[in-house]
Amino acid sequence: MKKIRFIILLVMIGICCGCNGNTTRDIRHAGFAMGGTFQCSNFFPKDKEDVDFEKIRYMTDSRIINTDGKIYELSLSQTFANGENCKDADTEIKVKAILDNTIIKGMDNKYYYLVGKNDVPSYAEIPNTDNSYAIYDLVLKEEDVVKVVTADSSAGIYYVLKRDGNVYSYEITRASTQAPPAVTTVSTVYDKMTYGSDIIDFNYAGQSLNTYVKTDDKVYRMRITNSEECGKYADVACQFSMQEDPIFVEKKDSIISYNGSVLITNYKQVFTVAS
Repeated sequence: MKKIRFIILLVMIGICCGCNGNTTRDIRHAGFAMGGTFQCSNFFPKDKEDVDFEKIRYMTDSRIINTDGKIYELSLSQTFANGENCKDADTEIKVKAILDNTIIKGMDNKYYYLVGKNDVPSYAEIPNTDNSYAIYDLVLKEEDVVKVVTADSSAGIYYVLKRDGNVYSYEITRASTQAPPAVTTVSTVYDKMTYGSDIIDFNYAGQSLNTYVKTDDKVYRMRITNSEECGKYADVACQFSMQEDPIFVEKKDSIISYNGSVLITNYKQVFTVAS
């Protein structure tokens, strides 16, 4: 009887490994390179019956924010002392909106540094004496804003994702050097009608592989359309186009996080964007 159970166990392990192997192969063929593994128990089920494990909303280079707004610190290069790649952040702040992966708006509608700078620690409240406070307030203060990315700081262009599922371009200017900044133009830059459903996440990095738009069921990301030529010849510029990546539909049950540069699967494999 023990021998039969052992054989069944081996078969099940083989099946699981085979499925994971196929997923790994398909993700690599979609333009991703294998990295290390992601150990963070809160984001994986404890057993087959566990459906209450946490989900990742945003992942930056050094933080994870779950769907409830809770913040975790992140280190993919090495584990923390707890043996995992994540740990609870030393703060009670819950995130309502995020700007450039460094500034957050809390559920209390105050603004905080997600990442410390100079002598200012992480999670400190941003004082209104901060030189950029007026900008933060202009792009984050609306209740339906969930994410903001600076598209062109010199031109005062910010891309703003709202709960209505669209990404808007805000142009912020000053009437004079003495006048406060103001939003002078608002236009739609990523329209949910174009992408088939509500946009729930995005990143803008110009003509770059890190630019993407994520809807409820699909991901569109910037791809190089002439990679063979621009990789071979010094005088051929790479051409970019935003395209739907079918791997995110084909492997939707396996992919738990994607932020434009890093992808993580439910079997704890980390991939990075390669092409």
